[in-house]
Amino acid sequence: MKKSISTLLYTLIFIGLFSCDQELTEEVKGNLSVATLTTEKDAVALVNGIYGSLLADGWNYYGNGILIELTDGITDVHRIGEGTDLDAYLWQNENIGSDLWSSIYSTISKANWAIKLINNMDENVFEDEETKNRLLGEAHFLRGLGYFDLVGLFGGVPLLTVPVESDVPGFPRSSASDVYAQIESDFQVALNNLPNTAIPGKASLGAALGLMAKAQLRQGKWENANTYLDELIGLGTYDLYTEGSYLELFFESRNTDNEFIFAVMSLGESYDVASNHHIKRFTPWVYDFGWGGGGMPITLYNSIEDGDERKEVYLDDFPLFFGGNDSAIRRFGVAINRKYGTFNRDITAPGSGYAGYQNYGISKLNVPVLRYADVLLLKADVENELNGGPNAIAYNAINEVRNRSGLQDLTPGLSQQEFRDAVLKERAIELALEGHRKDDLIRHNLFETVMTQYLIDQGYPISLTVTSDYQLLPIPRTELDLNPNLEPNPSNNF
Repeated sequence: MKKSISTLLYTLIFIGLFSCDQELTEEVKGNLSVATLTTEKDAVALVNGIYGSLLADGWNYYGNGILIELTDGITDVHRIGEGTDLDAYLWQNENIGSDLWSSIYSTISKANWAIKLINNMDENVFEDEETKNRLLGEAHFLRGLGYFDLVGLFGGVPLLTVPVESDVPGFPRSSASDVYAQIESDFQVALNNLPNTAIPGKASLGAALGLMAKAQLRQGKWENANTYLDELIGLGTYDLYTEGSYLELFFESRNTDNEFIFAVMSLGESYDVASNHHIKRFTPWVYDFGWGGGGMPITLYNSIEDGDERKEVYLDDFPLFFGGNDSAIRRFGVAINRKYGTFNRDITAPGSGYAGYQNYGISKLNVPVLRYADVLLLKADVENELNGGPNAIAYNAINEVRNRSGLQDLTPGLSQQEFRDAVLKERAIELALEGHRKDDLIRHNLFETVMTQYLIDQGYPISLTVTSDYQLLPIPRTELDLNPNLEPNPSNNF
């Protein structure tokens, strides 16, 4: 922990100054302080540096698929690959979340510096007060996102809200409730200062409302979540993508569609810098040069209804390989999830042969964080729970998503349990590999039973009853060894 923070302090700020904004003139500022940050451009660069760390040149945080593997990968909507310990629940490796832990704290560190330095900058530096407040709103939103991801993965974590400027004794873990209080505080600052815009790569009022609603649901605050969802839907800024097929929603050319409320976006300009290696994790080499052998489990794939356009995204056929008549399920035991596939690239050329391999990490594909379909399905879920069963609002919300995929309205007159099951199934199919399934199962007290059955269905060579201890990953061993004040999770002893 101490190393993760202290060794990165100044290099992080340097990186931040040179990220994302191509219009910036590079100017090395070796001693960063209020005295050396003298322009509005400096403040913008600090905030852009936080955004840059979400992708980390394609290799960390949202950049290379680890976050999805540690969320959806341990559930029944994504099988990582044959022989993978993580989704087989063989968690003896205490460092399975180590890289992600470090990269999220890198983002939080940048946000802490940005908040401190911008707060202390002279008001006259900025074009107007609104600009300064917006930049602070973005920094608070991104710090809140970092802690939202951390607490979902590890539970209570060290809570750092100011820059760490020297080697200090390791910080202990705060309680999960204290972390959520900080998340709510950060998102509230964002709500107070961010504009209502539909630019998915930038923090916005809609993004803050959506993430605030999810933070409420994690804590069982259904009424509060409903209020924030209503405010988000009431903005009228977002809708479902209906101009083309469902598969086209995930094309590079659609990455700014207003169904994406917040997404981590790639510039797709080179292999090592400002690109997106996220996509490599989710398709097999023989399909399109991907590094993963995983995909959608057969049980979920077979539950997709006839006529559902989403079946075009989850691919069983192999049109380009093995004579065009092979089956992904037969060859890999899963259906391929094409949300992040090469063949969805319609701007950056995938190429073929060795050129295709070289181009593979260079894409403009999004990594979705919050989509409007997610919001509508959460609205259906919340209405069903708050009203003892589905009302017209709940039906309208889920049917809007179903109709977009070519399906008929859900059967009317369902009981609360039947509607709950329908919403969870709809969310599993609609949002697979977007990192929401674990929260869905925990919210409805289904995580242990569903995942125990899933391990049986997959035929893994272990006999394991999944307990609540599996809801949280081990605290990374590297951090425990560096920081004697960190307490492990039960999963550290698996």
